[in-house]
Amino acid sequence: MIAADPVRGQADDRAKTRTQVCRHCGLPFGRARDLGPFCCAGCKNVHELLHAQGLERFYELRGESDAPPPELRPDTFAWLDPLLAASKPAENGTQRLTLDVQGVHCAACVWLLQELWNRERGAVDLRVNPALGRAEFLWKPAEFDLRRYLRVVERFGYRFGAARKRDLGSTRGLVVRLGVCFAAALNTMIFSLCYYVGLTPQDGELYGVLGRWSFALATLAVAFGGSLFFVSAWRGLRRGVAHLDLPIAVGIALGYGGSVWAWLARGPEASYFDTITIFVALMVLGRWLQERVLERNRLSLLASDGVDDLYTRRRRNDVLETIPAASIEPGDELWILPGDLVPVEGTVLGERATMSLDWITGESRPRTFEPGENVPAGSFQAGATATRLAAAEGFSASRLHSLLGSGAKPLGREDRQDRWWSRFATVYVFAVLALATVGFVFWLPRGLERGIEVALSVLVVTCPCALGLAMPLANELVHMALRRRGIFLREASFLRRALRVRHVLFDKTGTLTRGTLRLTERSLGEIEALDPESRAVLAQGAAQSLHPVSRCIHAALSRGGRTQLVQGLEVREFAGRGLELRLGARTWTLGNRAFVVGTDSTQAARTLFARDGVVLAALEVEEELNSDAREEVRRLEAGGLRVHVLSGDRDERVTRVASELGVDPERVRGALSPEEKARYVRTLDMRNTWMIGDGINDGLAFDAAYCAATPAVDRPNLPSRADLFYLGDGVGAVRVTLAWARRLASVLRANLVLAITYNLVVVAACLAGQIGPIAAAVLMPLSSIGFLMMTTLRLSRRTQAWTS
Repeated sequence: MIAADPVRGQADDRAKTRTQVCRHCGLPFGRARDLGPFCCAGCKNVHELLHAQGLERFYELRGESDAPPPELRPDTFAWLDPLLAASKPAENGTQRLTLDVQGVHCAACVWLLQELWNRERGAVDLRVNPALGRAEFLWKPAEFDLRRYLRVVERFGYRFGAARKRDLGSTRGLVVRLGVCFAAALNTMIFSLCYYVGLTPQDGELYGVLGRWSFALATLAVAFGGSLFFVSAWRGLRRGVAHLDLPIAVGIALGYGGSVWAWLARGPEASYFDTITIFVALMVLGRWLQERVLERNRLSLLASDGVDDLYTRRRRNDVLETIPAASIEPGDELWILPGDLVPVEGTVLGERATMSLDWITGESRPRTFEPGENVPAGSFQAGATATRLAAAEGFSASRLHSLLGSGAKPLGREDRQDRWWSRFATVYVFAVLALATVGFVFWLPRGLERGIEVALSVLVVTCPCALGLAMPLANELVHMALRRRGIFLREASFLRRALRVRHVLFDKTGTLTRGTLRLTERSLGEIEALDPESRAVLAQGAAQSLHPVSRCIHAALSRGGRTQLVQGLEVREFAGRGLELRLGARTWTLGNRAFVVGTDSTQAARTLFARDGVVLAALEVEEELNSDAREEVRRLEAGGLRVHVLSGDRDERVTRVASELGVDPERVRGALSPEEKARYVRTLDMRNTWMIGDGINDGLAFDAAYCAATPAVDRPNLPSRADLFYLGDGVGAVRVTLAWARRLASVLRANLVLAITYNLVVVAACLAGQIGPIAAAVLMPLSSIGFLMMTTLRLSRRTQAWTS
């Protein structure tokens, strides 16, 4: 069953939505938000950086619109140390290193990387390959710090990693085939033109020479380009599958054979080698279009699955060294710097540790671990100073290793429509052969030559261009439209599978929510009620702390403008407890109840702010929903889809977020382990589920779901397990992708109906003896051009803007 259109019947809603255009990426967005003329925080930050550093020419080079930049988790570049150690400086004092780069889309991206590079002292040369996503650096290590340059570039939305991408040879080989086939086709058409304008045997040796050259070039095109389809069709037949390449292969073989027969029997003017060569060239073009866009999207990500480039710091014999995570042994003393990933479960040594568990459990709020407590693998260090851990296990036994390593593609993602197309290909081939045979037998009494002519006309005029050319072109146009909206498909079958989606399952933290915290409206009111001095003290103290709650307070107080500086304020932070703020004889405290008033309470989630022991405010934080989450969930539900919320976070937090979104409580689950998430998906899935998440705890659910997507382009492993990844804030990409999948299906159905109608009409004319081989050879490329024009026009019409 095909899912209901998630955008159909909502013209009134769209009319009410005032569409704006993002000042940075140029994409439309339609909801009022606190970012001004920007669709997401990433666009706002990059726009400000470009103007602050005088890099406005980026917009001139980029064009009208581009995908929004992602907001990346800061990289600690631990993986860079062994690469620099292995890359020794040359005798002339320079050092060379090649890295993969993620996020390079156009010439403007290349210009920006090179412009930032040229501003650095000691930078010698930078070569960026945007097609492969690779950058080659040459610098003077005595004057230049590569790590500093990478940190600067990262702020613009680019990510670097070890050079692990393979220069995939599939499209490169197709480009060579394409060049050879089009060269053969153009030359053969020139030779054939001579016969069309009247070249005869009376004109001398040129008559035979051009015929032999046409035969040679057609043979080259069939052997070099047609073999692509012959091999694919033969492999399918050996497996008992009628591949979509089968009708194309049969058409090439029979058309070539018929043209050779006509050349030998009736002379070069009766052949149609030009038609065969251009047909082969167009089919190879279609295959190249189909492969190119997927390869481009895959290469836009870093290639590592997260294990190879996972490094950590280990202290051994009073020496701090950077080692691969795979080298960790039980008992090793690990030093986890702020922002670093904890690769194995470890026991806290020394002071308290603050860890973010959102990636591994979905828990939105950082947790404090006391000395002696175990920190789970997959946590991120969220404190201000390094944390020491004693490894409780080796990396091979780590929970993180098992989750990162379970990325095999499930067999359940086989597309039912693929089987339908296979059956169609079988019917198509046998129908063409049967009709050609009927024509031959019917006209045989009028002579062998006449029977062969009719059969050849049927074989030549029947055009599988709707399969071999119009379908790849349509896919290419849809992929391009999605790329411009920051949506990148990795799996060719996804747009077909998306038509079956009935259940959309969202992870909570980082997907429906921004993954950040904010003060509740009540807490903002309590801050506003503070006296000016206490508010200024609170603002200055929060600004000097990296704790997530302090960041929320600082953001709230900074939003209204500049805060007053308090001279002489002493700030002390007690890890995992709170802040002590002293000004003369007065003392303010900010932290948990035990720290502020000396007693514990069931209201531990509240952060208290007190002066000399008197509580002035009780502050609470909540997750910040993506600005479009409510509207997008409503539209998906209105379109006939069932939205589910799955999370590893606590039940009450998940329920609160789902309630704000209007999701049926029966389709909400909290406190789920990765295995429980996958089990929920499997019990629901009838090849109609789509899982969207951003944490490694979503990986098993990705494997269980029929379709999978992620916004987490800066996290290891997950993008490589998804069918697509998307950039920018919000979840509007889900609805947009479904709408484009339906539009593509509509165009392909129309093409197929038209192709069947065309073939029935022209085959009937051939069987009636009205169309001969030469006329059929002219009709076939003309029909191909017609399909291309129709496909382009239908998919290039102005569409509904993505209002995210």
